[in-house]
Amino acid sequence: MGLFHYQIAIALLSIYLKTSSFLGNNKPKKLLKGQKNWQINLSNLSSEKKTFWIHAASHGEAIMANSIIKKILNQKNNQVVMSFFSPSGYENYNFENENFHKFYLPFDKKRNSKKIIDFINPSILIFVKYDLWLNLIRECNKRKIPTLIFSSKFRDNQWYFNNLGKSAKKILQSMSLILTADNSSKEILEENGFSNFKYSGDTRFDNFNDVELKLILDIRSPCVILGSSWEKEEKMAAEIIEEMDNVNWIITPHEIKENKILKTKKLFGNEALLYSEIDSNKPIPKILIVDQIGILADLYNYSDIAFVGGGYSGKLHNILEAAAKGNFLLFGPNIVKYPEANIMLKEEIAETIHDSKELKNIILKLLGNKSELEKKKKRARQIIKENKGATKIIWNEIQKLV
Repeated sequence: MGLFHYQIAIALLSIYLKTSSFLGNNKPKKLLKGQKNWQINLSNLSSEKKTFWIHAASHGEAIMANSIIKKILNQKNNQVVMSFFSPSGYENYNFENENFHKFYLPFDKKRNSKKIIDFINPSILIFVKYDLWLNLIRECNKRKIPTLIFSSKFRDNQWYFNNLGKSAKKILQSMSLILTADNSSKEILEENGFSNFKYSGDTRFDNFNDVELKLILDIRSPCVILGSSWEKEEKMAAEIIEEMDNVNWIITPHEIKENKILKTKKLFGNEALLYSEIDSNKPIPKILIVDQIGILADLYNYSDIAFVGGGYSGKLHNILEAAAKGNFLLFGPNIVKYPEANIMLKEEIAETIHDSKELKNIILKLLGNKSELEKKKKRARQIIKENKGATKIIWNEIQKLV
């Protein structure tokens, strides 16, 4: 896919989302409305301050930028503008600071790029992990505005590295700096003739600190948690729960919507309790279904084993969050885009799960040897600590560019 094909793809995406919105799909409707009002959201920008523009595709990528945003806003005359192309990112992420601003990014068309850059006047454009907008990068290059991506991950089969992607590859090679999350991405860039790259590591490791528990719940070990679970993980767990009498379960669905929660509660039966129904005067039953956003990180403190969602669809959720709290990790096998999962497998603090029988056997094996499980939980915490430091490297490189 060359630049011409890229422009066509953007146009087709625009048509698809507008059609989907017209047919009543809520997510595209929110996105298109936000894109239309992007200037209103940035009306409080100061022309006197240095502007750091950060683009995050969605909520997960925004979280990865936390430590960088802190560094930027620790300096008096800086402000951050964060753009999103996802309602889940825009609605769920915020950084409590008067110098933080967010908006929905309009489609990556040439005229949009010029208009947005004119309005924001950024000192630098920073991308998180992926979702590179080629027209924005080209326009920044024309104006000598530095462009950088951090915690980036690349694969051999990405379109940038084949014949159709030659023009897109040139744009990536024109960026000021590409900071990779892992050494394999660094090697791929080197093999493909890039010189504007450096290994920095993954900022997600820097986002975990030993903090005091915000939630105080009577949930006892042994406990298995389904973290950001999809229907596949939930059905597998439901098949084996009755056979595991002494194990407590926390189910935290990926989607916290009333109809989804009701469906999940029906799947796990009358014994399951919703988080919103907890009564401090009554014990929490064997199965707790979480119907509240923003508490998963705290809940990982109560579990021994985390079965993290998305590993069957190729959209694995954050396993580092669970590892940081000392959980043994379980997930589906579709993890090619997630090198951190392979790190955990190599360290023997994770297992891939293919079916409910395997899920049951591995949980029973882990819980059957408590001393060995404690060693693995301890090792999970250590790995997070050993991989910290990306933020310092990235921030030093950003400062050189601005």
